[in-house]
Amino acid sequence: GFLVILGVFCVFSFWDSVVVFSATCWVRTAVARGDLAQAEVASREARNFAFISLAVGVAATVLCTILTVVILIAAQHHDNDWDP
Repeated sequence: GFLVILGVFCVFSFWDSVVVFSATCWVRTAVARGDLAQAEVASREARNFAFISLAVGVAATVLCTILTVVILIAAQHHDNDWDP
């Protein structure tokens, strides 16, 4: 249960970081070529990817925390507590 959720969270966080890193490399490559217009566009894309990565990470952390609390509360209340 929780280990699977944590694994999915790590995989998604990892790929977001790879995209941000590659976008940063695009900026450096464009600056090295002297193409400042392309560097500015790539910089905006890198910034947007970084914000998206941050938002996904925060949302996944909140979701994992909520699921953990719900699972812990459910584990404390056994099925016989809900019988009429």
